[in-house]
Amino acid sequence: MTKLIKTGMIVLLCVVSVNLLAQNKFSIDLGVIRQTRHKVNGLNVSAFYHFNEKLAGGLEMNRFFPVVKSEEGEKRELSAWDFDLNFHYILPLAGHLKWFPLSGISHTSETENIKSDNAEGSIKEKFWSFNTGAGVIWETGHLMPHAEYSFTWGHTNQQFLLVGLSYEMEWGHHKKHHVITE
Repeated sequence: MTKLIKTGMIVLLCVVSVNLLAQNKFSIDLGVIRQTRHKVNGLNVSAFYHFNEKLAGGLEMNRFFPVVKSEEGEKRELSAWDFDLNFHYILPLAGHLKWFPLSGISHTSETENIKSDNAEGSIKEKFWSFNTGAGVIWETGHLMPHAEYSFTWGHTNQQFLLVGLSYEMEWGHHKKHHVITE
């Protein structure tokens, strides 16, 4: 797990350093996410580098909060962590409204704690998936609401709905204004 995070951070830093003369935009996102397979809700935190006006790539972390399901004599608690490396290709739709297809990879770590009348135990499952989907974003300045749907293909196919808010920042070269006097 830490290898994936370290590798992703190194790749992101290399891309950022190679593109220092490019757009120089970075966004931090916070949102709520719902995984529809197990009906679990979570929190999404992500950071994206904008390579140009259309292409953005970044790391996302999803924490799915524990959900308890009870059946006859058995109680199951399911929770998960999900780490993604996703890319968005942003296209105009109408006015400030834009949409984006997305693709990337994710690593999921699910934990299921089982308690029954006879025994207790945990099942931990870790797997990789390929992400696809689409989303919409309303560009209103630095704060931008967005929503997206994604589907993961892999060991376990899953669907996600996400609604969040992005904060976009710029850094780098600032234009200097020169005053000409005669």
